[in-house]
Amino acid sequence: MKKKKIFLVILFIISLLFIGLNNGSTKSYHLKSYQLDNGWGYMILKKNKVIIKQEIIPAISIKKPFANKRDAEIVGELMIDKLKSKQIPSITYNELQTKKIIF
Repeated sequence: MKKKKIFLVILFIISLLFIGLNNGSTKSYHLKSYQLDNGWGYMILKKNKVIIKQEIIPAISIKKPFANKRDAEIVGELMIDKLKSKQIPSITYNELQTKKIIF
């Protein structure tokens, strides 16, 4: 139950962020992947401002970074595609499986 509440709070925050992002151009998104001590993460920037920083794989039950740069960039690009098409920027478990993300 507690995990559900945390998920809903995160989804709400992402939704608010998404609404705020719709005020500008969608062409200015930039993906930057970076290495962590135990894996990879990514940031999405808009007009040189970090709008999303993702250091763990979304939609799975454990807190784990991306296994490699490729996986972080695939998920980051998927997020940018969703932002550009004005979808809620969230990732599902099925999307991770479809994109063959290692977790």
